[in-house]
Amino acid sequence: MIKNRINYYKYFPLSEEDTQMGIYIENIGVSEVLKNEKYPLTGHPNAHYFTWDKGRLLSSFQILLISDGQGIFESDKAGIVNLIPGSVILLHPGSWHRYRPLKKTGWKEYWIGFEGEVSGMLAGSGVLSVQNPVVNIRDFEEIRSLFDSAIFHSRETNPGFQLIVSGLLFQIFGQILFAIKSRTKQSKSFMKQINLAKELMQGELDDSSDIPEIAEKLNMGYALFRKKFKELTGLSPKQYQMQLKLGRAKSLLLGTDLPIKLIAYETGYESIYHFSKVFKEKIGCSPSQYRDLISDTKNLNKVKKAGQRSY
Repeated sequence: MIKNRINYYKYFPLSEEDTQMGIYIENIGVSEVLKNEKYPLTGHPNAHYFTWDKGRLLSSFQILLISDGQGIFESDKAGIVNLIPGSVILLHPGSWHRYRPLKKTGWKEYWIGFEGEVSGMLAGSGVLSVQNPVVNIRDFEEIRSLFDSAIFHSRETNPGFQLIVSGLLFQIFGQILFAIKSRTKQSKSFMKQINLAKELMQGELDDSSDIPEIAEKLNMGYALFRKKFKELTGLSPKQYQMQLKLGRAKSLLLGTDLPIKLIAYETGYESIYHFSKVFKEKIGCSPSQYRDLISDTKNLNKVKKAGQRSY
């Protein structure tokens, strides 16, 4: 073994409690591969070990970060992709793949293997699809730091380890999404404007002003404003504003004795009829029914289900 070389990995036995959490960590590691060194390094279970000639199929997801060095990745869906420092790879279950460092550079790789019902939704967020599983992140120090934290927590596997590392995994995906959407100076400028728009919407819930007026305050054409808002939030401005208003309305219905007419006014609706119509369409019950549900503790689950409906 080469002194001071990092080659840490761990594969976790899973309890029934672990697998019921929706997402759970199966393995984790970090390795330094030296110049001209044979790859992959030995010691991994057969299901995870592979050779360049045969490649590999995994039964679960694995996300990797190349923090130093260069290499090559190939999969049945994406073809051949060059890897550089800051390359993030998402390996999808059932997709044949192989990867290795260049002999002249070696590399340092981090990885986390994960599975569970929520993992499919996380990996299916569009950030790293099976057709485009590699993204190059220029400023990846925050992502590397999150991997380092996950490695740290994995060494002891204290109670709560699975939840902690799963939380870090969500942050890794969040940082990747942020990096993708803010790659250029222009993107960062739009992001500032959209964040200001969200602040304006939050502060003007009791105002009946429409979305074009907000775009005008930001000196943006409405078509461009709407396009950039949806690109950066996943919602149209109208959908976002409606979620804010309905969230505020639910809080007032459950936390105050204000008349429904006044709540309609407080959330920017010009008439109780319009407010009640929108509320029932999106939440699944009328404002008065929603308020009545909380008065009986036996109906708390119904409240939760109503609140989880998509807008």
